[in-house]
Amino acid sequence: MQNLRKTISAGELYVILDREFRRRQSPKCGSCYILLPYRVDRGDGERANWEIIMPPECPFGCARIVEALVDEYSLQYDLREGQGEDD
Repeated sequence: MQNLRKTISAGELYVILDREFRRRQSPKCGSCYILLPYRVDRGDGERANWEIIMPPECPFGCARIVEALVDEYSLQYDLREGQGEDD
């Protein structure tokens, strides 16, 4: 299967995930947030090459929102190789 995901930096992916998380998050939750995604070299090309640390469960379902975002955006984006915030 050919990889059709766009390659972007961790910072760019963070902005996308954070924006969508804030849009879906309950206004009643003021404590949950998205962390910067990090690169994971898998070698199979089938799955995205990044992961994110999940927030703890909260009464407002934020962890489920983040899980849905990872499922959705892992089909669209891979992380660019490199070290640093400006990659």
